[in-house]
Amino acid sequence: MHHLGHIFLAESPPGFRFGAFIADGVRARRFDELPPEVQMGVRFHRWVDWQTDKHPAFLDARRILRSVAGRYAGLIVDLWLDVALGENWTEFCDEPIDEFEERFRRETLKPYYSWAPPSWKAFMESINTERLLLRFGHSAGMLSHMERFILRRGLPLDSALVRRAIQQHEEQLSILLVKFWREAVAWRATASTFTSKL
Repeated sequence: MHHLGHIFLAESPPGFRFGAFIADGVRARRFDELPPEVQMGVRFHRWVDWQTDKHPAFLDARRILRSVAGRYAGLIVDLWLDVALGENWTEFCDEPIDEFEERFRRETLKPYYSWAPPSWKAFMESINTERLLLRFGHSAGMLSHMERFILRRGLPLDSALVRRAIQQHEEQLSILLVKFWREAVAWRATASTFTSKL
């Protein structure tokens, strides 16, 4: 899943949530330099990725997009999981999404900014100033982000074809990924198992 999903599931102290947020940018040597609560958040993020990659709904969604995204279909589904969460937010969280996002920026992003991977600084500024997490939670915002993501990473994908495939199968993807979230929301409780080791 993408950033909104990982932050949502890391329902624990701010340092832990920050680790879950930056995990994709943390390499081995950098990991050892992080505070223990941030390290635990990184571990939780990786556990969530492992659970996600074997979830039946995720695998079904990946199959739907494989014809246009090939081996990157899982990556596209990861991104689209944020849309499924954001567009169905009230089913999974009592706190309004805009308040959740603002609290994350205030309580997590700002205090732990210095621990971010150096290559993430510009991205984190965008998270703060452009409120990207809210855009990730809506189809139009994510489609725009996805096109830039494909271009920036130099992925051998036709972003227009990917967009059309998502729009063509949007209802089916939504059904699958909401089903995923209805089960994955229980992973929030698992976060406390990780933080209890601190």
